[in-house]
Amino acid sequence: MEKITLALREKLGAAPENVVALIVRTNGDPAPYLPRIAELGLTVRHQFRLLPGVSVRGHARAALSLLDEAWVLSVEEDQPVTAM
Repeated sequence: MEKITLALREKLGAAPENVVALIVRTNGDPAPYLPRIAELGLTVRHQFRLLPGVSVRGHARAALSLLDEAWVLSVEEDQPVTAM
């Protein structure tokens, strides 16, 4: 299973200086990974517990670096949720 869709990978790669908001699902509790996320230049906006992960914001280039981390299960765009 891929960590990221091809479309999102291409979008991030095409504009590495753009600031993006993403959801990063982690292998277990994300707390131990927060320092590494900061090292990569990303800011954690929210920590999830039900499905372990975090929402992050930062440059697309830094977001692509997450794909090399073994504890990252998936990366997707953080988009607004609407109810009908």
